Amino acid sequence: MPGEYPSVVIYGTGGHAKVVREIFALKSVPVAGFMDPSVEKRGTMFLSRPVFGSEKLLAKSAYPFDTAIIAVGKPLVRKEMGALFEQHRVPLVSAVHPTAIVSPFASLGPGSVVSAGAVLAPGVKLGRSCIINTSAVVEYDVLLGSWAQIGPGAIVCGGVTLGEGSWIGAGATVIEGVTIGASVMVGAGAVVTRDLPDNVLAVGCPARIIDSWPEKGLRLPAHPSLL
Repeated sequence: MPGEYPSVVIYGTGGHAKVVREIFALKSVPVAGFMDPSVEKRGTMFLSRPVFGSEKLLAKSAYPFDTAIIAVGKPLVRKEMGALFEQHRVPLVSAVHPTAIVSPFASLGPGSVVSAGAVLAPGVKLGRSCIINTSAVVEYDVLLGSWAQIGPGAIVCGGVTLGEGSWIGAGATVIEGVTIGASVMVGAGAVVTRDLPDNVLAVGCPARIIDSWPEKGLRLPAHPSLL
């Protein structure tokens, strides 16, 4: 395992970074350190590893890592930083907790994170830098667009398609065969029984659209079947 992840850097120093650091520690993956754009964190220690500067570090001719993972919850940050690492030819690696169950017939895009107790069934396909949180269940033939996230304890039933940058909240359920658009937020505990368009916030059981997303407070065209 260490040979597969030569000197990885973890981008971020928040809660998700702690999850990734734990996974790498349990798997004996060598972590060179963390990257954080906050000036006050530069040069400090975080979880026993040094905190490097911001992404400006990549502009230097040499840096103390060969691979990276973006441990930040915001999908736009994962997208932008992924493009920057790619530009500087720093490959993204994935992190899978040793207690997660990942089918040999599932596929993970680069930079994805699968947390403790999560289950990925056969036919699951994750795009780039997806996050599957603790004890989430992703059933057969689910397709997750890049930068999507499944919250802790959420259940995504078979044949679901989730668009880029969308987020399924903690404990939510998505019924079999549903298609959810890009940049959608499904609230915690919601039950999604019908398709959802792009850029909406949906909550409740059954889930209904209550606002736009990610820019909340915008007036939406009516979706009678979902109101």
